[in-house]
Amino acid sequence: MEGNGSNSRRRLQRAAAHVVAKGAAAACAIVATVGAALAVEVIKVQTMAPNPPAPPAVADQADQAPSEEVVVEGKHEGPRMWRVTKGDHTMWILGTITPLPRKMTWQSDSVETLLHETQEVLPAWPSIGVGANPFTAIRLYFTWRKIQKSPDHTKLQEQLPPPLYARFSALRVRYAPKDTKLEELRPMLAGGRLLDDALNVSGLTMRNEVQKEVLRLANKQGVKVHQTKMKVDDPVDVLKDLGETPKDSEIACLTAIVSRMETDMGPMQARARAWALGDVDTLRSLPHSVDDRIACLAAVSSSQRIRDLVIKAQDDWMIEAEDALVRNKTTLAVQSMDRLLGNDGILAALRTKGYTVEGP
Repeated sequence: MEGNGSNSRRRLQRAAAHVVAKGAAAACAIVATVGAALAVEVIKVQTMAPNPPAPPAVADQADQAPSEEVVVEGKHEGPRMWRVTKGDHTMWILGTITPLPRKMTWQSDSVETLLHETQEVLPAWPSIGVGANPFTAIRLYFTWRKIQKSPDHTKLQEQLPPPLYARFSALRVRYAPKDTKLEELRPMLAGGRLLDDALNVSGLTMRNEVQKEVLRLANKQGVKVHQTKMKVDDPVDVLKDLGETPKDSEIACLTAIVSRMETDMGPMQARARAWALGDVDTLRSLPHSVDDRIACLAAVSSSQRIRDLVIKAQDDWMIEAEDALVRNKTTLAVQSMDRLLGNDGILAALRTKGYTVEGP
């Protein structure tokens, strides 16, 4: 009986963590193109973002055919890794992006070889812990269900200015004509869901299968995975804060997502293809909109709790990366290219701290 009780508690813990992760993913999906975009760089520039370009006419959007699906079939290695060194200690960083081609098979030969001499693997983001209280898991589940809809239970059309709703509707017809749930969601979650639908139609996926495969290979070879654990002391309150995002901020977030879908689907596909083919020069040269991240992170950052969690997640990774360089001869890390590149990125920060950084 005791064993059954322990198993039940573990299942509840996993369920609770899953709900918080869904809430975080919703915020992330909102903040970026889901996933890897909880970045402090975005916070730094949110007051300096240029005005977005004027959107195309709605009639023009409705007449456009959906973008062709990204097809990068077969095995592809992706870009070469960055090498960060200090003395005789080395960290190899595998840069990933989201979204990636859904049908791509990642060729992991170079990582498998590197793991033979690696002492530790450092994933891109921490695991989320919410404690062991089963009642917390139940409260999380019901809180998450509640906050998906607007507090006043109005339909999406009633919440949006008519011109914005017309633009949203044109994209829904194009990418998700059968998704009836969109009308029931609050604005920022509707934007994230429609973006997911559009990525699926375009042959892209937000799932980080590359990191998943790296961790699988590390476990297979007996290499330690050092994933930081971020304890969320008040997970129900975090979800409640997300549910209390001001309506005007949600509409600004949705507006930015709509603008990105109108202008950035082609470049997103091109970036995904360039990553699969290992073409870092093309990745650097392609336009990369962050307006939706800025607007959506600004929306959820009205909560100090959420803002602190975002900052802590990034700061903790940098601390762990430097610690790994001290304690290990060789470390393999995985990180989003959005966070690696740029004047304010991780690689520039490591150079500033005196590390030697070489890469593709």
